[in-house]
Amino acid sequence: MTEPFTAKENQKESIFLNESFMAAICFLATATGLVFLFLCISDRDYFGMFEIVVKLTTAVSMFIAFRSYKWDVAKGLMGGVLFCLMYQEAHLALAQLWSEQDFNVYLMAGVQGSVYLAAAGMSCLMTVVITLNHFFINYASHGNPKEVIFNRIALIFKFAVYLLLLAANSQLGFAPSILWKNAVRYLTDISLLLLLVSVESQIDSFKTIRGELLQLRKGRENE
Repeated sequence: MTEPFTAKENQKESIFLNESFMAAICFLATATGLVFLFLCISDRDYFGMFEIVVKLTTAVSMFIAFRSYKWDVAKGLMGGVLFCLMYQEAHLALAQLWSEQDFNVYLMAGVQGSVYLAAAGMSCLMTVVITLNHFFINYASHGNPKEVIFNRIALIFKFAVYLLLLAANSQLGFAPSILWKNAVRYLTDISLLLLLVSVESQIDSFKTIRGELLQLRKGRENE
């Protein structure tokens, strides 16, 4: 009789449901973000300074809101983090990389530059898709199972694109300060993406537990 219970207890828990993992990822995002902020101050990159301050403030607030059991606030701030990423990547892809001067510079860098340009465009597109899906999933009346699956595919693809951006960036023959700045930015964004997945997974887990408890309560009331 005890075998099913033992099997259930031995099931491997997802790493995203570990609160220590979530705290470590939030710390990593903050650490890399502060390094990026320092590099922006050194380069007098005012847009980069504004971008990282807003992004980290929103992300840390989301983490604190979730730990305080303010899940609706956490969901709203999750959308805020996604919007920050979307705005940053749209500015990078459209206003910087795809402007006439930088576009030619990256093309002249050869294959690595072309891969970097393509990856930046794909990353921006995936962030738009994920941001829209976030609002469709979290604020729909009866949920959207199809959007959840599509969103997970987009998240996996976006994570792969971030790794591609890091690899292509390391191969570019630009100044070390630019390479380090780009690398730290993408490490911060990867950390934020993992934090978003972790918070969303834990909220979904609590929703499932709450649903099971409500069903159990209804069953007892019917008895």
